Amino acid sequence: MNELFLYQSYYIVLYHIPILFLLGFINTLIYLKAKKSAFVTNFLLLQSILALWMISKLLKTFAPDVTLKFFFVICYYAGVSFLGPLFIRFAYIFTKGNPPSIKIMAPLYICSFFMFLAVATNPLHYLFYSHFDFSGDSFGPFFYAYQAVVLLMLLTGVFLCLKAYFSFSGQKRIHAIFFSASILIPISANILYIFRLFKPVFGFSPPFDITPVSAAISLVLLAFATFRLELFDSLNVALEKALSNVPQGILLIGNGKVAYKNRTFQNMIQNGSLRNANGVSLIEFSSGLDKPQNLVAQNIKNEYIRVISQPIANGTFISCMNITEIQTIIEQLKLKNKELDSFYEKISQQAQMQKRLVAAKIRNAMAAEAHDVLGHSLILALSLLEIAHAADDSKLNANLRKAAVFLKDSLPKLMESSLENRKRGKDILLRLKELAGELSDVSVGIEVSASGVIRISSESADVIYKICRESITNALRHSGCSKIDVILKGGNNETKLFVIDDGRGCKNIKKGMGMEGMEQRARLLGGSLYCRTLGENSFCVEATLPAII
Repeated sequence: MNELFLYQSYYIVLYHIPILFLLGFINTLIYLKAKKSAFVTNFLLLQSILALWMISKLLKTFAPDVTLKFFFVICYYAGVSFLGPLFIRFAYIFTKGNPPSIKIMAPLYICSFFMFLAVATNPLHYLFYSHFDFSGDSFGPFFYAYQAVVLLMLLTGVFLCLKAYFSFSGQKRIHAIFFSASILIPISANILYIFRLFKPVFGFSPPFDITPVSAAISLVLLAFATFRLELFDSLNVALEKALSNVPQGILLIGNGKVAYKNRTFQNMIQNGSLRNANGVSLIEFSSGLDKPQNLVAQNIKNEYIRVISQPIANGTFISCMNITEIQTIIEQLKLKNKELDSFYEKISQQAQMQKRLVAAKIRNAMAAEAHDVLGHSLILALSLLEIAHAADDSKLNANLRKAAVFLKDSLPKLMESSLENRKRGKDILLRLKELAGELSDVSVGIEVSASGVIRISSESADVIYKICRESITNALRHSGCSKIDVILKGGNNETKLFVIDDGRGCKNIKKGMGMEGMEQRARLLGGSLYCRTLGENSFCVEATLPAII
């Protein structure tokens, strides 16, 4: 469970549960006290859809599996699908005094039913949700068509209410405005959030879905109209009892005067929560603006207070909430992001170091290869030149030409070995015999033999070839030998290479670049290499490499 999920869950619980209690309390009082009519019943149905949306949202957030999560989504859209027809019916009753005929409502209900059916059967076609699983979802093409139809129905109901505004007079005109605003505020907020239009419209993007906040504003407007403007035949319900203990501080300003403030707001004023660190009143700052505001400031107690200011007709609605815990989570997330940035920087540095190490490794490998190839060619050329020096004139030119060929071919061989040895596909014994054949004109005899079953990889065969080449080069250069035996011996688990010369031997071995290169090549493939003097007049290089099982 990540921190973002905890933050979102905390916000959903913090806002939805108090608003649900407030919604249930006020509408229960309306049901008990208001004069029973189709108008009141239709209004309560609309409020029930809002409650169904919030309850389904809560249950969806904490659903243990994807099946329950999708079930609660269906519950939510069961209400939303019929929201448009019910609001049209509500507006029709408000303007005409009677419910609309079945000829008007039947097509709307049928359309809503098929819209809901398309949502409920989404797993069969994935047109509403193109992707839906436990971790998230994404919308398909039908979602936007669905939203357009719902919005069209709602706007039709709002049009009927606004039309009544021009035909009615007195408080009836004000009622039309309140009914239109009560449905437009939360739905508009939800549409703006879904289609990410807050940034283009208001210049900021809320960090969460503020539909519950807008629903609270709508509910407060209806409550104010109910208790002050006789919205439902003057209910004798105390506004203070309904709104006093909600977690938001609520202030209504009308015509430059305080029209209402709940108990939470009064407590926030008394304990200094509504003054910033400089002692300036947050309410005075936000209420003087003619545009919607959503600001977060630290008070004199270093708590974080969110102040939402919403202009309404002849006044301002202001909601205040202590979000210190939420802000603390945000600060912790920022700290974690800094730690991640630091970690990323360290990883980047390590990657650069690894890159340099790889480059150094490649250079070392190329240097070792150059040492082997060029050293081998030079030694062969020198051996041929020595033979030519001692030979008669008839063989002199031939040996000189062969020495020149060895020197001329050394660079192409080096380039070939730096890419990929083209001889890897050949049998290792055949490659060693070809190597011995290159030395047929040298005064040293080279004999290649093999025993047992040789099962090695192409990489191991290449290493054996290079170790043998370097060993022969060293023997020609240092031992003064007249014969070199190259022996391959295969076994069940390993393959051994012996390169033995009959030269002077060496009791005090000093490892140079060539010998260290041979040892490193053998170790990289899980093998080993040893050099030792045999008796008084011979030297042996023994390499062991694992066999393919």
